[in-house]
Amino acid sequence: MTHQNKVEYPQNFDIKLIIAAEIPIEEAKKNISKALSKSRTVHSFVNVRSSGKGNYFSYCYNIDIESKSHLESTYAQLRTIEGLKFAL
Repeated sequence: MTHQNKVEYPQNFDIKLIIAAEIPIEEAKKNISKALSKSRTVHSFVNVRSSGKGNYFSYCYNIDIESKSHLESTYAQLRTIEGLKFAL
């Protein structure tokens, strides 16, 4: 028997974005904020951390998502960020 969990909106959660270290931190933060603003996603910066080998930076943002379509449009905008490897 399979149970599917239904996500209820609105949701508030932290999202982690992994971006190549060659992109300067301030530029990456500006690009992330721009993408989130384009998708009309309320957001706030939480922190940034370097990977163990220093190849990537992990950026954490707290975001508010209003609906499934809003979530999809937010991820679509995030995929346009230069140097983005993953968005979790």
